[in-house]
Amino acid sequence: MLSPTSNASNLSNSARKALNAGFYEADMGCAQIYDQTQDAISYMAITKQLSAELGMTNIFDETMITRFEANLGNQDSLLALVSDAFKSADSYLKNNEQNDLSVLILAGGWIETLHFANNNVKINDDQNIKNRIEEQKNNS
Repeated sequence: MLSPTSNASNLSNSARKALNAGFYEADMGCAQIYDQTQDAISYMAITKQLSAELGMTNIFDETMITRFEANLGNQDSLLALVSDAFKSADSYLKNNEQNDLSVLILAGGWIETLHFANNNVKINDDQNIKNRIEEQKNNS
């Protein structure tokens, strides 16, 4: 279900990088939920790279990486870190009048999360997840 990190080398402009940064942040969260530590680390690295290419060098600083590594295996803490990274990226981009990139990162995460939900429904036929997907349609 996760986006291949190799796709990052083919991203030619800021819009594509921002959208994929959202995909990869969602993938990082998913990898954490399923205890795929090595995948989570790979997604952290690619998200850090894309963030730097978009001018957000302080989002994944040494403090964030140290916190990430210290909390491997602690899903709640890692998910909080991913949330903090999203918020930091959003704040940075808005403060630097790059709302278009902020929206693309958010949209990328939302699209990837819906992708996960749809695949989960195909496997588990979970009515609660179907309801949440339907809520997305009604709220947009």
